[in-house]
Amino acid sequence: MVRYMFFLALFAISISASSEGERLYMSKGCYGCHGTYGEGIGDYPKLAGREIDELADRLHALQRGIGHTSKRDMMIPFAKSLHESEIEAIAKYLSFQQPDISEDESLETPEEILGGSDM
Repeated sequence: MVRYMFFLALFAISISASSEGERLYMSKGCYGCHGTYGEGIGDYPKLAGREIDELADRLHALQRGIGHTSKRDMMIPFAKSLHESEIEAIAKYLSFQQPDISEDESLETPEEILGGSDM
């Protein structure tokens, strides 16, 4: 029974962190370039389904002013505005997203995800 409760608690924490990551991803405006679910838009990279450590490492590098894409200069201020807990939550959210979302699929808008609140 204790073992079951332990796994249930871990699952609840995981869901909570993922929903916090989704809220941060939307409120920080990440969806504008990377898509509602991290699927990527145009030449902005797809982030969905990547490893948590990879995503966090890239954000940490950007905080130090290091980037390897043409979007580096635009991303640095966004990355520098994030606290460590926010980086972890956003990375976790993106890592759990499905990278193969069909373009024909109806996606929720950021406003729907945030419950109509101002971003």
